[in-house]
Amino acid sequence: MKIEYLPQNVVDAPLEDTKIIHKILSLRSSFPLFAWSVRDLCRYPLETILLFLSIVALVTILGTALLLSQALSTTAGLLLKDSPSIVVRRVSPLGWSALPAGESIRLARSVPGVLHAGIRIWGTANSPGGPVTVFGFDGSRRVGGLTKSVPLPERGQAVLGPGIKTEENPDFIKLTGHNVSIFKIIDTLKAQTSMVAHDMVLVHPDDARRLLGIAEGYASDLTVDVFHETEAEAILPDLSRAFPWPVRLTTRKEAAAIYISAAGRRSGIVYITIIPGMLALALIVIGVVKGQIVQSCNVGLYKALGWTTANIFQMQLLKALVIGIPAVTAGMVVSYGLVFRPGTSWPGYLFFGWNDNPPLLFLNASGALLTLLEIAVLIFLPYLAAALWPVFRAAVSDPQDFLES
Repeated sequence: MKIEYLPQNVVDAPLEDTKIIHKILSLRSSFPLFAWSVRDLCRYPLETILLFLSIVALVTILGTALLLSQALSTTAGLLLKDSPSIVVRRVSPLGWSALPAGESIRLARSVPGVLHAGIRIWGTANSPGGPVTVFGFDGSRRVGGLTKSVPLPERGQAVLGPGIKTEENPDFIKLTGHNVSIFKIIDTLKAQTSMVAHDMVLVHPDDARRLLGIAEGYASDLTVDVFHETEAEAILPDLSRAFPWPVRLTTRKEAAAIYISAAGRRSGIVYITIIPGMLALALIVIGVVKGQIVQSCNVGLYKALGWTTANIFQMQLLKALVIGIPAVTAGMVVSYGLVFRPGTSWPGYLFFGWNDNPPLLFLNASGALLTLLEIAVLIFLPYLAAALWPVFRAAVSDPQDFLES
């Protein structure tokens, strides 16, 4: 290593100036060491490229798996934030039954703690493109808060969700339920509503009743709002006793838990990647250690030429950082883009069973940075330890031992 000597006029300089000069010389001497580290990596181009790509792939796979599961749960919770506090459905031996709208609203409002009670008219029907959800939309309750700019459909009109295809006739849609109806298409929901209204058809409430076979004055279910979410659990017994027929009560908290659990089960396959991911990390660490042991002769040469353990440690650290930091960063960027790119659809194909036209995902990125940092630390620290271990081994060994190995 080149030794820098300070001229006499520098030695006689004031203390602050001397410190500045030492810093400049230190920076100048570090650049050749960085160049030497890069040059040493270029001596083994295939191994360097494979190591870089392996780290990128590992971070991408683990990052995508964990981010997708977290984002689905977070987004589901946010979408249900504005949903009714309690949903009341009438049950019968045959399943769900329509309930009398006026009487149900009156009975619900008689329960202390209920601020608002309303009805919903909805159900499933068949379309030329497959099953759809028909929703009687009169503007009293916005669908997930995402239909504020949608015109109210009049009788015979319909607003389609972004996932419904109308290739045969773009102006009309034929729906088959309890009855057959043809609707004129007046608008289509934006792609951002896909997670809520992907296969939904908004029609006039009277058209929805006729199509679904719901009698006049009846509704599919009842929505109840309370002042605070904690009150929903407290009024459930009173609300259940208020109706003279059997009912099923579902709170917002329960609905969120159901959706989050379903998303977790469907995306649970992504956790299968963790086991091979950890195995891949172990193989990377073993490969790095083995590679450094094979190159231990170089460590002996450096020490025989006068390099100090600090010099060798710095070079090994720079080599590890030159590969590790760009690789981990690239993997984080790729995984973030795969999960949070607006309108991404690949999870629908891989994990949720959609063979054609899956819903577009607009996932919430809250907490994504912390998850990525945890993955980066989990992968980078073992790799860094494996890369620097030979330096500590060299610090307590004689150069002759390396030269003879």
